[in-house]
Amino acid sequence: MTGNNKNNCLILREDFSRPKIIWKRIGSILRFSFDNKGCLGLDSTCFATGEHIEYLCCILNSLMGHYLLKDSPKTGTGDLLVSVQAIEPACIPYSSQYERQLSTLLNRQINNPFDSSKKEINDIVFTMYGLSPKEREYVTQYIKLSQQSL
Repeated sequence: MTGNNKNNCLILREDFSRPKIIWKRIGSILRFSFDNKGCLGLDSTCFATGEHIEYLCCILNSLMGHYLLKDSPKTGTGDLLVSVQAIEPACIPYSSQYERQLSTLLNRQINNPFDSSKKEINDIVFTMYGLSPKEREYVTQYIKLSQQSL
């Protein structure tokens, strides 16, 4: 192994050990997992590291996040192809006002999946996007109907 290859492997190892979001590349229902334990994904998954990872995980898992990705490329069977390139163009606003709150809610949900934090996350994300009650209902129904048709 040459020096450059060793350095590339070390950099990749560091990326895997950082907090990250892991998600399956192809699927009908979107789920983005937060990992802060250095887990490795399979070759059929994507991962993202960097800043504001907990914040992004909350937004991507929200109803609005699913709505933003609804037009991602699809397979012949209708499954979404959600690569890193599909997420990059999504308009995700950053709000330091909500970052700590979303991080707390994510950790609450990780520790107790039956907690009400999912609804709170959706409410915060809808607020960040400035959606009216009618628009919130539209997005909610759109996502629920699209997941029922699977």
